[in-house]
Amino acid sequence: MKLRPPTGSLCSKVALAFLCTGSVALAQDNSSSNNDVSALKAQIQSLQKQQQDYQDRITSMEAQMKSLESKAESGSILNTRILTDADGKEVSAAPTLDESFLKSLTRNFTFSVYVRAGFQFNGNGGGGNFSFELPNFPGEGRERLGNENDTYMELTWMQAHMLGDSPDVMDVSMTFTPAIRYVQNRNTFDAQNNVTRSGNNFDFILRQAYLEAKNVFKTAPEVTFWAGVRFYDRWNTDPEDYFWLDTSGYGAGVYNIDLGIGKLWAAWIGGLNAEDISPGIGSYFKQTFDLRLKNIQLGPIPGNLALVFLGNYEKGGTFTQSYDADGNIVDLTNPLHTDSAWGVGGGAIYTLNFGPGGSNNSLTAYALFGRGITNFGSSADLGSVQGAENLFLFRHPGFTGQVNIGDALNHGYTYRAGFQLYFALPWYHSEPAPVVAGNSKDGKGVAEPAPAAAPRQPWFSVALFGDWEESYGGFAFGGNTGPGLGQGGNVVNANEPIASKIVSGRVHDFQFGTRPAVWLADNIAIQGQFSGQYESNNNIAGYPGFGKSGWLGVFDVGPVIKPKGGYYTKPEIRFFATYAVWSDSLKGMTTPIQEGSGGGGGFAAPYNGNTNHGWLFGTQVEWFF
Repeated sequence: MKLRPPTGSLCSKVALAFLCTGSVALAQDNSSSNNDVSALKAQIQSLQKQQQDYQDRITSMEAQMKSLESKAESGSILNTRILTDADGKEVSAAPTLDESFLKSLTRNFTFSVYVRAGFQFNGNGGGGNFSFELPNFPGEGRERLGNENDTYMELTWMQAHMLGDSPDVMDVSMTFTPAIRYVQNRNTFDAQNNVTRSGNNFDFILRQAYLEAKNVFKTAPEVTFWAGVRFYDRWNTDPEDYFWLDTSGYGAGVYNIDLGIGKLWAAWIGGLNAEDISPGIGSYFKQTFDLRLKNIQLGPIPGNLALVFLGNYEKGGTFTQSYDADGNIVDLTNPLHTDSAWGVGGGAIYTLNFGPGGSNNSLTAYALFGRGITNFGSSADLGSVQGAENLFLFRHPGFTGQVNIGDALNHGYTYRAGFQLYFALPWYHSEPAPVVAGNSKDGKGVAEPAPAAAPRQPWFSVALFGDWEESYGGFAFGGNTGPGLGQGGNVVNANEPIASKIVSGRVHDFQFGTRPAVWLADNIAIQGQFSGQYESNNNIAGYPGFGKSGWLGVFDVGPVIKPKGGYYTKPEIRFFATYAVWSDSLKGMTTPIQEGSGGGGGFAAPYNGNTNHGWLFGTQVEWFF
């Protein structure tokens, strides 16, 4: 039997000894006990302060961690040390080269492309290095389908959230668009001065390079500032390739300012023409002040309205120098002076979207007016200044010295109006209701309720359009007719004697047309375009139609590989046959080699002689994404 120690007795003795010792100590020094209590209180207070410091540090670290997580989820291009997945979440493991990883690298980037390319040949089997269009139609427009003889490509890079997409930072994005226009190709295309060259095959054009900044004001983050060069809220009639309002260019502006009744857009845009040089002002420069009030609701009337106000100014000066064909600076035979020029104008644009398909079912109508140099574009008007000078020299042959045109440009005006309508049919359909037998009194089946209408891809679409312009440059035009000089100085009609002529500076242009498409299968259609055009008082000097009026009709038809959906569905692979016929008054003036008013790069001699009709055949692809 084991003996257990007398624990109870031992503990009693230890406790008694402790109490006795403590009593003695308290009796000996009561003040020492008070000091120990004060020290203990001080220690407790110190620990509480340290605990508060630790809590503050933890709170600060949590805030920093949330900030880092926000930056990681924002996908900012500045966070190069943080690897994120396609949704912006941080990835801790080593990445694998899959679709999700690639999206994580590009999710703030957008890439889009517009391209058209093809070939065409004329009715005699030769090259079709020309288009059919009126010689002086505004806006450098032409009937597009089966009638575009150039190859053109725009490449657009857009990068969003350059500083991140956190609500605490300014939201900055970038857009960059270079364009490539093939002006001739040694193998299949020739449109540069009608001569095959061994050198440059294309023009490189910078169309857009600008920044946008949102969230500048936290109370109105939608207000957006921009600066650079850009397509600025431009409007066009697409089947004609006619931009009737286009103040695109270099500048700065702000938009999406909510005024209650609509959104305010404001821009300051500049354009120069450095062809002539003034020692006083340098290059000729045009300033455009563009104000627009957009998205105005019309109460019970569907659609919305945009109001446009434009102001323009060009500083006057005396031009004494220019450039020769090799780019060398030379003195002008007749120095040219112009007073400062101004312009003011505006108008209204009405838009309506109906049915499914966005712009494939839409109506746009517009009316614009401009006085002076306000002509709905941002380019400097040095060409008009030179036109007024040429009129003076025409009226004063042999004159030497300075030509002063004064305020001629201030007397000009431009009026425009038109519409475009796109629709695709049918919009909707209902599937046949299934029959349930045995429910009627006579034992025949009854139909269940018809299902809700479901969208259906259309089998027919059409565009209808019309445009009108009346313009006056502020002066009449002087020049000569016959023998009409064609491209490269070739005589169009050697039998017509040379004669001097002054014609009115007022020009009327009008055209209308339609572009239907009928789908034979889901991706195969027959498409055409038909238009009629009229122009009064052609004012391109040096050609037999100078000062005359005339009309042009263009008719195109052909199969197309194109997805269903409407006018704007792309891509399109086209095969076309285009026939054009024009009045005798415009012989030699309806087949420009390059796009643009005034014949662009000049007029090609009609392939079938000096007649008033012609054919083009070919193929073309057009797409954008």
